[in-house]
Amino acid sequence: MGGFFDIKKIVDYFDLVTKLTWACIRGNTTRATELINELRMYDYDPRWSEVIDEYLLFKEQGDTIPYVRYKDLSDFVIPIENKLKIAFISDWGTGAKDAESLLLQVMRHEPEMLIHLGDIYYAGTMDEVQNNFYNIIEKNINLEQTKVYNLSGNHDMYSGGKGYYWLLKHLKQQASYFCLRNDYWQFLAMDTGLNDNNPFTTHLKLTYLDPAEVVWHLDKFKTAGTRKTVLLSHHQFFSDGGVGMDEHGRKVAFNPHLNTAFHKVLDQVELWLWGHEHNLIVFDEYINLQRGRCIGASAFPVMAHKLPYPTKADLNLQGLNAWPTINNQVMLRTNNDGFYNHAYVIMTLEDANARVDYYQVDSIDNGDSELLYYDEIRS
Repeated sequence: MGGFFDIKKIVDYFDLVTKLTWACIRGNTTRATELINELRMYDYDPRWSEVIDEYLLFKEQGDTIPYVRYKDLSDFVIPIENKLKIAFISDWGTGAKDAESLLLQVMRHEPEMLIHLGDIYYAGTMDEVQNNFYNIIEKNINLEQTKVYNLSGNHDMYSGGKGYYWLLKHLKQQASYFCLRNDYWQFLAMDTGLNDNNPFTTHLKLTYLDPAEVVWHLDKFKTAGTRKTVLLSHHQFFSDGGVGMDEHGRKVAFNPHLNTAFHKVLDQVELWLWGHEHNLIVFDEYINLQRGRCIGASAFPVMAHKLPYPTKADLNLQGLNAWPTINNQVMLRTNNDGFYNHAYVIMTLEDANARVDYYQVDSIDNGDSELLYYDEIRS
């Protein structure tokens, strides 16, 4: 990977993307068309022109995302064992060799379940879903022994979700959101990708859940009894670098829509795992959430100068008096090629108790996993 990226070209390219984003927001179709053509001709293009083409095709065809709505609040509740080992990866669907190498490291733990928190690159097309996700999963995992679930990310929706929902069918997953339950725990997986399907606004968008899905999730809190709750999403709830922009173009510290959906029950959440940012971040307690963890570093290559995300003192705190802070002792190391290591999570359930292990893997040499941090959640 060394020497492949020209930093100036990267900066210039994303400057064009930003200009295109604002042209679309302002409804300046003439300028947007000019910028789209310029992006397609640009000599640094990490396949983003394909994303643009897929998205525009999806919109031109007038298609809709085949999101599955429940008929009954008891739909998509799946029983699981009280003693269970669950692996979590995120932003993993690159199809690259190091993605497969990380999966092999994950499977050395012999998890009974694997949950991917979303993003198959670049636009979630049928070919990408098959080649960058399903074929690699099927090659390395016995799907009769290890159940695989997949959440919806923004990249999965850029082509309208056809590849994503094809994948759900083959994984025998009924919907893009679900509840895994045993006697002591429940895992609530949500669909934050549905309303972040426009590649022109992804860096600005404050995504939100389908309103009926919010009702479905809150029902699971009402019926949880004494179960502990883990939330799972692709998009982040909060970040020290901001999660999107307000109407004035200022970055916000937390997603107000997700906060509105869950603020009354956050004190009942033991752990919230999310991806989207390609990093491993252990956040300190924030907005009544005891454990917020970003685990979006499972495969996407990130150069060392990009991480850790610097705290932005100008964040819109939306009435709070502090921004999210991180555990600076938990940092991904840089490999010999100047890229950050990849990461994954193993959660081991022992009835009411659980241990959550956070591992890093050298993204170039693909050596053995290294335990960076762990959470213990006990009754």
